[in-house]
Amino acid sequence: MKFEDKKNISDHLNEYDFKKLKIKFLDKDEIKIFSTLCQDGIFSIDEIIYNKSEKILIATFSRFCWEFVGKKIKDETFYRVVSGIRICNVNKITYTNKDKINSSKFINLLSVDNDKNEIILTFSSDVTIKVFVKKIEIYLDDLDMPWPTGKKPMHK
Repeated sequence: MKFEDKKNISDHLNEYDFKKLKIKFLDKDEIKIFSTLCQDGIFSIDEIIYNKSEKILIATFSRFCWEFVGKKIKDETFYRVVSGIRICNVNKITYTNKDKINSSKFINLLSVDNDKNEIILTFSSDVTIKVFVKKIEIYLDDLDMPWPTGKKPMHK
């Protein structure tokens, strides 16, 4: 995408008072909001990193901007944005079916759930990441301006 195109999109979105999301989630009830905002995010397994010494899981991904759906922005155009998540206080993580994907493939986030001290990220391809935490502390930050996409995720 050319700089001029990106600037035009930014100017257009700012007409709608676009603000980058920067949200902190601290309890199990807020996990539902986090899940809704991140649902249908496109992840590369290479961009999901667990830093054991700092007890943190970080990831960047292409987030579908559900908050724009239903707003009259440029003839029902949909948007994605590069976002980052940071899950703190991580004691360990486990993967289910990680071998079903490789670094050249992407997985879609279907949902995020919470069970006691576990945050469960469920992806397409039957991949699950369980994040065992001492306490819930999750950050979601949009890292750039959204860009248009012609496709809205479909749910059955």
